[in-house]
Amino acid sequence: MAVKLRKPILVGGISLSFGLWLWQNLQQSVFEVGEVSMVGAIALASGWWYLQQKLTKPQKTVLSPINQEKLEKAIASVKHTITYLETEAPAQDISNLQQKLVELPELTNRQTLQIAVTGGKNSGKTTLTQLLQNLGIGENITFRETPPLFTEIDTETTAALELTNVADLVLFIVTGDLTESQLQIIQQLWEKHQHIMLIFNKQDQYILEERGVIWEQLKYRVKDIIPPENIVTISAAPAAVKVRQHQTDGSTKEWLEQQKAELGNLGDRLREITTKEKEQLVLAATWRAAIELKNEAKNHLNKVRKIRALPIIEKYQWVVAISTFANPVAALDLLATAAINTQMLIDLSEIYQQKLSLSQAQTGSGTIAKLMVKLGLVELSTQTIGSMLKTNAITYVAGGTVQGISAAYLTRLAGLSLIEYCQEQETITEGFNLENLGEKLQKVWQENQRTAFLQGFIKQAKNCLSVNTNQTVIN
Repeated sequence: MAVKLRKPILVGGISLSFGLWLWQNLQQSVFEVGEVSMVGAIALASGWWYLQQKLTKPQKTVLSPINQEKLEKAIASVKHTITYLETEAPAQDISNLQQKLVELPELTNRQTLQIAVTGGKNSGKTTLTQLLQNLGIGENITFRETPPLFTEIDTETTAALELTNVADLVLFIVTGDLTESQLQIIQQLWEKHQHIMLIFNKQDQYILEERGVIWEQLKYRVKDIIPPENIVTISAAPAAVKVRQHQTDGSTKEWLEQQKAELGNLGDRLREITTKEKEQLVLAATWRAAIELKNEAKNHLNKVRKIRALPIIEKYQWVVAISTFANPVAALDLLATAAINTQMLIDLSEIYQQKLSLSQAQTGSGTIAKLMVKLGLVELSTQTIGSMLKTNAITYVAGGTVQGISAAYLTRLAGLSLIEYCQEQETITEGFNLENLGEKLQKVWQENQRTAFLQGFIKQAKNCLSVNTNQTVIN
């Protein structure tokens, strides 16, 4: 695995790191003062950032309704993604995606509306669906019950969410105050511009005062998502009531009498929505179909790009290993690593059509490095790799081996994290989302902590170091 470096950023960064090593020997005392000052500056900046975060209040998210212009932009974005896929994977059959793209604009002309009835197990979905089908809400309106949410069967929840995503309107049934899981699902539907009605069923199981309290709680919990007029209390299948009748002979006769369903103003509200807001419902549903098609195309595209990106990560991880192993000063190998990681980010960004500038890549490299330190990945990686290398005393005593392999491993994590991050982003040219990037780092870390993988990685790294230490050519 001979490694040649032809990138000017790498050459400059690695050369500069060795130059600084020479300068450091002459300016040790000054360097120490500068280091202390830097630590103090970082501490001060961190404190100011924390204070700003504490004082900054989160802003309420406002979603504007879907109009024809937004829909056309979404369809154009789908076409753009499919075009990329055609260009980057010409041999791949994507005729089904192209057909769906052609059909998208026609979805806005349909006359039928589909209403999904969803909720947890035993919430009354089946009964309410049957009642609404017989109620005569309007022509060309169908009601479809979804599988139950919040069960131990993941496929049921997935199927339920798929049905709610393609529906024009969702009736979300609860039998009491909202749980956190229910609220999260409602939030997700709302973020997809789904029109939601919250149905409080089985109200007959509560006394009158409790019904009022629950209704007020529901309104408060979803006040930024669902308007009060879309929160309805019903009893789709009220419990039977015991009836006692006194007979003329002085005896009594008792029986259970089934009560009629109480749907309140649900029917009237559904007629109003499906009549006055039909165009908006169809536009929003078509927009969601466009987003789903784009995600489908992007998943294909991400697979193609990842195949191209992995060899780049592997190349740079070994470059980092050799550079770190050969650098006589451990503190200064960070400079060379930063230069290499910057070049890696630039190369990866080109694959994902991000095209980062040098300054943006430098910022990204620094951001990832800081997150690794903050999450404790640097220390954990060094400890884990060091403990594995101790099984081979001869290898372990080679001073730079642990640092070289650890640096290569962290470079691999950085590259894989950037792949995960880029796969979800439209553009990263305006900066990195630290929370999202941190989540990707943790995910990649967990996926690459398997003992078998680490043992194989260490074996490859040791082989790379032994072969390339005296063969690295810088052009």
